[in-house]
Amino acid sequence: MASGDVRCSRGGKTRALYELSRVLKERLRGDDVAVIYISLNDRTSLINWESLNPIDAICRRIAFAALPRTEEGPDFAKFAEEVEVSSKAIVKWLGASPRILLIDELNQLEGMNHHHPGNVEMDNLTAFLKEHFLTNGKEYFVFSSPDISSLNPLSEFMESRDMVIRELPLIDNFRMAVGLYRCMLVDPKDLLHYGCIPGLVYESVLEMQDATMYGNLRKNRDVAIENCIQDGWSEELIEQLLGSFLDGNPDSVPPALLQLMDTTSDKRVRWIPYNMVPVLRKFVKLGSRKYSILLRTICDCFDSFLKSKAASGDSWEYLFLMTLLIRCVSHKFEQVLLPLGDNK
Repeated sequence: MASGDVRCSRGGKTRALYELSRVLKERLRGDDVAVIYISLNDRTSLINWESLNPIDAICRRIAFAALPRTEEGPDFAKFAEEVEVSSKAIVKWLGASPRILLIDELNQLEGMNHHHPGNVEMDNLTAFLKEHFLTNGKEYFVFSSPDISSLNPLSEFMESRDMVIRELPLIDNFRMAVGLYRCMLVDPKDLLHYGCIPGLVYESVLEMQDATMYGNLRKNRDVAIENCIQDGWSEELIEQLLGSFLDGNPDSVPPALLQLMDTTSDKRVRWIPYNMVPVLRKFVKLGSRKYSILLRTICDCFDSFLKSKAASGDSWEYLFLMTLLIRCVSHKFEQVLLPLGDNK
């Protein structure tokens, strides 16, 4: 079986997968189960020349993960340059042992996102993963990705096998969060602003405490927005994007923006205001003739909701108005409160 941990950029996927691997190693110690954690992020990020052969990239990290750990290393870049690792050697090393493979940031492999039939290297990779990490009941494959676009090629190669999307935990207790983050949060709406995602809240607190951390959260967001604009935008795209706020349909979201949203276990997307309000403001700056004023008003409602007094009726009024405007723009009308049908 395969399992995916899908969450927005900077949302804590790497930490979640690493901790899962650590717990599995402790619990399965002595059971002759190979628990293999590799990452295409951080210190073992994908090297440009590795994208030509994704199977070798995966096997190289499996071999690297088997090396003894020290505080200073070993150094992956040096290992990758000096040591040749073949898929046959890895398969022989694994033998017939039960195994669990955990891959962090699987989306970093070129072609894994928005995979098209005929990509020979990616087809070979998915076949390799299926044969050696999903074929029998003694194998399990877990991966992380910032958006659900990686699921399509994986679902295709798995055929009839189930894929479970694991929804990572959210912060559901404001008082606990205040204690955890040292009282930097002043209102529950602060949590909603970051989608109640622990990783985003934690990094926002770091930015408040240390000016040198400023911009870490914004970097990936700004790159995603620029990529979306470069891919092309239209007023129809704006309508579809706003519609995803209501129904969570990932197909309504430009691919470049999926990494800015949270993903639910039923493969729907959930908006994160911290990421999405700047997206809407960008469309305002681009000068949508039809929707500039409405988009600006929607953004102002988001901001006013965040800044309104705790336990006041103003916050709910802003939330209601914002949702009403989004329904109007996206033509998703509620037939009781807003019975406008399909009229535009």
